[in-house]
Amino acid sequence: MIKDYELIYKEFKDLDTKLIKKLNTLGIHNLYELLYYFPRNYQDRTNIKTISELKEDDYAVVQGKIISASLQNARNNKKLFKARISDGTGILDITWFQMAYLKNIIKTGEDFVFIGGVKRTFGLQMVNPEFKKCVDGICPLKEELLPIYPLNQNFKQKELIKFVKWGLKKAWPFLQENIPQEILNKYKILDRKQAFINIHFPKNHKDLEEAKRRFAIEELLVLELGILASRYETDSKNKEIYEVEDKRNLVKKFLADLHFELTLAQKKVITEIHKELSRGQVVNRLIQGDVGSGKTIVAEIMLLYMVENSYQGALMAPTEILAVQHYLSMHDELDKLGLRVEILSGSINGKKREKLLADIKNGLVDILIGTHALIEDDVEFHKLGLIIIDEQHRFGVEQRKKLREKGIYANLLVMSATPIPRSLALSIYGDLDVSIINQLPPGRKAIKTKWIKDELEKIKMYNFIKKKINEGQQVYFVAPLIEESETLNVQSASEIFQELSEDILKGYKLGLLHGKMKNNEKDKVMNDFKKGKLQVLVSTTVIEVGVNVPNASVMCIMEAQRFGLSALHQLRGRVGRGEHQSYCFLVSNTSNEVSIARLGILENTNDGFEIAEEDLKLRKAGEIFGTRQSGFSDLRFVDIVHDINTIKLVRELSLEYLKDNKGKILNPFMKKDIEEKFKD
Repeated sequence: MIKDYELIYKEFKDLDTKLIKKLNTLGIHNLYELLYYFPRNYQDRTNIKTISELKEDDYAVVQGKIISASLQNARNNKKLFKARISDGTGILDITWFQMAYLKNIIKTGEDFVFIGGVKRTFGLQMVNPEFKKCVDGICPLKEELLPIYPLNQNFKQKELIKFVKWGLKKAWPFLQENIPQEILNKYKILDRKQAFINIHFPKNHKDLEEAKRRFAIEELLVLELGILASRYETDSKNKEIYEVEDKRNLVKKFLADLHFELTLAQKKVITEIHKELSRGQVVNRLIQGDVGSGKTIVAEIMLLYMVENSYQGALMAPTEILAVQHYLSMHDELDKLGLRVEILSGSINGKKREKLLADIKNGLVDILIGTHALIEDDVEFHKLGLIIIDEQHRFGVEQRKKLREKGIYANLLVMSATPIPRSLALSIYGDLDVSIINQLPPGRKAIKTKWIKDELEKIKMYNFIKKKINEGQQVYFVAPLIEESETLNVQSASEIFQELSEDILKGYKLGLLHGKMKNNEKDKVMNDFKKGKLQVLVSTTVIEVGVNVPNASVMCIMEAQRFGLSALHQLRGRVGRGEHQSYCFLVSNTSNEVSIARLGILENTNDGFEIAEEDLKLRKAGEIFGTRQSGFSDLRFVDIVHDINTIKLVRELSLEYLKDNKGKILNPFMKKDIEEKFKD
């Protein structure tokens, strides 16, 4: 039976080659994609519009009296039948090609309903519409919703409707129910076959809403069960692996030496993680916190705790710059407590690497910090107990898995400085528990943000920047591109660097940083900036994550409309890390409504979670983490911002289903759909 079902995923072979190519342009390669190519809208054939309400490109139903009708000659001896109708609000011309017989049906003075597309030539008109005759003012319109599909120039609506009907007929014998029967019954969900009929060819609005509800639950189930299957694996290992003696002396010493008090939010997250570790539960947690909220100190405390209780720890960062930064910070603080902290990156090789790898394997290294180099096959741990992954969105699920398998089944904390609305976090990170640090340490000043809209404001901004540099502070300039673009009227980092160094900031020490530079070149520029040898750093978004220069107090983002809200907020977070009041300038003369909304939001709030909520309203959820991330760009019936209750419900019933079935997805058709969804 499952082999028959798999046929809906087979690429079209038995169709005409031209038709296959046309379908491919719509993203349709097989029966599954055809059946799930849902209408974008529906034409309600009982919803009659007046002629005055009509607009070009409407697909409309119009009732009117025939005020003229005649058969006319066109070029090449072809016949046109033309009619003109009025409904008291306006006049509409209607034309049929090669339908001479209509002269015996459509006559002056009679009432008709016309259904079709509206075009504009020398006024509004319909071409070749359907029609129905009215008797005594009553028109034979039954309740009917016609699908309107998203199309390109290769298809007409009628052609695709015909092909969808063919697809339903073809798939019908082996189309099976993919929602587990117990869920289907408990929540009174429409069965799959009927739902396909109701979504493509609904008889009425009630049928359509039932189908939409069914597919909303189905698309979330496929997503959640796919994500949560790995969660069950984690939960099943609880109390089988870890025994922690719960020693806390080193943690107490470390906290006593801190020059500041932890925030309540930090303490709450530490308590949550400690509870899980101390009772032998495998930790699988996302720590979300805005830029500067103190996630790293929480990670450091938990690493220290695990080392004191006889385990090794690892911290993986997305770039060598960030890994080195973590290493320098932790090495100095933990060395005095007798811990050995080491760094492993691509630039460490030869005998030095061999010796380090041997020490890691023999348990002589307590905490290892590194980049992707940590997941290479020759890296073996003696007793890996806790993994911290910084800026998790830079790493894939497979990389996380590969690293944690270097332990028995290592505890995992992933940290993100990209605030995500809770509804999205619950879904995308369904396999992780979510902790939120939503307080900034006391004394940290909010970054003042100003949107620079014209040349006069720009001049004032440059004067202000010079003043700050003369006071000994440093400045970032960020551009969206590396080099000049022929297609975009946008200044590149190279152009801005040239303009600043030769004119506006001539005489000051400037550096240029971008992704096309070699690693050693990037490191030199970044280190020179950190040491104060450079006063201004002109960069692309390579400085977005993790770079910490306390003396940098001004962030100037050029062509700010080219960045998303979350990216702008991350860039702004590169300043405000020292004692100085910090500033962020958003330079843009955009007239785009969405860009104006984004820049306005950023100018008025520093709250990353509020910004993330607004970002989600302005964009599709899938765009927040890139194209097709986690299937969220594919959600058609779920609104991530407003449907949080549906998301929670489906997440809970997915967890319950996996628990009842020992982590297995027993419905083979759901299992196949999940495999296809997650195969990339």
